[in-house]
Amino acid sequence: AELAATINATLDNCQPHARAAAAKASLRGYLCEGQLLATAHRQGDTQSYRRHLLYADPSGQFSILAIVWRPGQHTPIHGHTAWGVVGVYEGNPYCEVFDTQTYDQPAINLDPLMKLRLKAGDLATVQPGIDDVHRIGNDSLSRCITIHIYGRDLLASPRSINIIFNS
Repeated sequence: AELAATINATLDNCQPHARAAAAKASLRGYLCEGQLLATAHRQGDTQSYRRHLLYADPSGQFSILAIVWRPGQHTPIHGHTAWGVVGVYEGNPYCEVFDTQTYDQPAINLDPLMKLRLKAGDLATVQPGIDDVHRIGNDSLSRCITIHIYGRDLLASPRSINIIFNS
């Protein structure tokens, strides 16, 4: 509740183009709080990474998710339909970034540009569209948890944030 209130106050005081950076700055202080997530929000799923919707702003301005990654789990290659912030709460997930500049349309077999190893406390922003295409996953032997803030309401349609690419 405190994180949501902080994000809400921050977004109310900034221009739309600066919202991802403002939300990122607000999340920074919460990633080290051991009590940020309830036990239920730290639970994974054996079949796929698990999303826990922590908060959906009643006005639709933003949503906060915790995503739990068990070893071997990853997203499909995707972009986003809104701005976003990702913070690592626990573990060492990776983010693989893909090249879309050489394609005229969303394409099969996107070329990986780099694979970043992340650690607790790391933060990144994502922009809407297909110029920020990536995949997040856990290739470690331990659970990973990431906190995501997206600039849209994900209560009604949780998967509407992603633009999925064929891989």
